[in-house]
Amino acid sequence: MVFLVVRFINIFLKRILIFYDHFYPSYKAGGPTQSVVNMVRQLYNEYELYIVCKPHEMGATSILDGIEVNKWNDWEGKATVFYWQYGFQQRHWLKQLLFDLLPDVIYINGIYSLYFNQLPLWYASQLKKKNPGMSIVLSARGMLHPGALTQKAFKKKIYLNMFRLLGFQHKIVWHATDAQEETFIRQQIGNDVVVKQAANFPNKMQPTTGPEKKPGQLIMGTVALISPMKNHLEVLQALKRVKAKVEWNIFGPVKDGFYWNKCEEMIATLPDHIQVNYHGENPPHSLAKALGTFQLFIMPSKSENFGHAIVEALSAGKPVITSTTTPFSDLEQYQCGYSVHPAQLQDELVKSIELFAGMGAEAFADASANAVNYINQMIDVSLLKKQYHSIFDQ
Repeated sequence: MVFLVVRFINIFLKRILIFYDHFYPSYKAGGPTQSVVNMVRQLYNEYELYIVCKPHEMGATSILDGIEVNKWNDWEGKATVFYWQYGFQQRHWLKQLLFDLLPDVIYINGIYSLYFNQLPLWYASQLKKKNPGMSIVLSARGMLHPGALTQKAFKKKIYLNMFRLLGFQHKIVWHATDAQEETFIRQQIGNDVVVKQAANFPNKMQPTTGPEKKPGQLIMGTVALISPMKNHLEVLQALKRVKAKVEWNIFGPVKDGFYWNKCEEMIATLPDHIQVNYHGENPPHSLAKALGTFQLFIMPSKSENFGHAIVEALSAGKPVITSTTTPFSDLEQYQCGYSVHPAQLQDELVKSIELFAGMGAEAFADASANAVNYINQMIDVSLLKKQYHSIFDQ
């Protein structure tokens, strides 16, 4: 069979087959891709890892550079990746792959993707009948968060009803990244499901020096997909009311062109003391350079399952302004940022931006040091590994 993989490294380790639409060198899908990449880099010595993903970038059709399509590719010596030229006529290849590879665990990231969530789940449930010892793990990846469910709400409601009707919720183990996500899973799917928690592995950065901080001035930055979920437009609306001199550097691919057009219209109406610079897409290897262009990170998302960009910013010594709908609702307590409430979003954004703008160099340096200390205390990689063992070693 062309689908069989001959691999002599780690042959005695448990075999995990991972499905997600995107994997490096693709990066524009943002946090979920980063979650899978970070997990592979942490667990490759403990499991035999295989990944099936798309051969192109999110929103594109051209093949990624440096890969071979419809063949197994070695990735950093840590995983074997199949960049699948997918399509409905090729769907049976997926079933053949599962039955040839015979993984111990099938790990599906996401819920709604036809080729990388739904079909793998369907064929995995068939394989499980022949191999009851195999486990199927489904990571919600924030897709059941109330904020996420407001996007394309009608289609999602129909699919989730069908999901429950077919009984898939009882054939899998749900992966939640925290207690809040477990609550959302149970609210949407039912209390009688198996849910295990394991936070995402972080991509921690080295502390990065930004521009000199002067009282009455602030240079902010955002590294994220540009879409309504990230609330760029809300920040722009708040900036119209800010009296301090503020520069905002925006990095990231435009996921929603209509939304970005509205942002550009708003930028054109900002007062002269507010400057907004869009720097375009920012590949992972350029992240440290981007972080060095600003003093403070701002991203008051409608929801974040984890918030990789926030972790990266904090570890780089950037205080953060985000929202209480992310896992970072205690920043003010640790004096390294503010978490604004959605109900008072505009007022609290204006207030927090003004407070940071008013800081001098010494006070801001303290906030930067607090950011690094906060994220170092928050994340324990050895504990995270134990949580993933609990999920995969059932």
